Amino acid sequence: MTTSRASQRMSRPDDARALRSREALRAALLALLEERPFHEITIRDITGRAGVSYPVFFRRYGSKEDLLEDIAADQVRRLLETTYPAMVPGQPEASLAQLCGYVEQHRALWKSLLTTAAAGAMRAEFARISQETGDTGPRMNSWLPVSLASRFVASGLFEILAWWLAQDEDYPVANVITLLRELIVQPMLVPRHVAMD
Repeated sequence: MTTSRASQRMSRPDDARALRSREALRAALLALLEERPFHEITIRDITGRAGVSYPVFFRRYGSKEDLLEDIAADQVRRLLETTYPAMVPGQPEASLAQLCGYVEQHRALWKSLLTTAAAGAMRAEFARISQETGDTGPRMNSWLPVSLASRFVASGLFEILAWWLAQDEDYPVANVITLLRELIVQPMLVPRHVAMD
């Protein structure tokens, strides 16, 4: 993800009060996202719900989009930490079910993250964390560059989740698990002998 004003502010040492304010702002936006779309939420709504002053918001973030980007980075990390066990040989269904359960449990948030101004940040964060994971994890296909595989996995995961969240809420989770397994997990896990120049 590119360095934003929010991440620059976040890199400064924080005292306990600043950390509490940050968590209150994040929790407030998450709660508000359960009630209405991101574009209808104002900074005043966020600060009011968080119980912090308007200036406190701007000490931490430059805009509500910066706050959403901060939440997005945290959510992507949590999701990919859940997903990583699916990317090793064996039975990925349990990990994929956990991943889908997490997204479904936070459906309103994830729908906002994948379909609003945060989508670009989400995609970049997916790719960045996938690259980190790919650099340290086992490789089934040494001919496949990690940088390409991580982008492929991140993009595929991102697109499948965004597509799923655009469907009716009663769309079968089992189908999403199948899509993830067949389109993302299995192609990365099945050893292939490919000659590359």
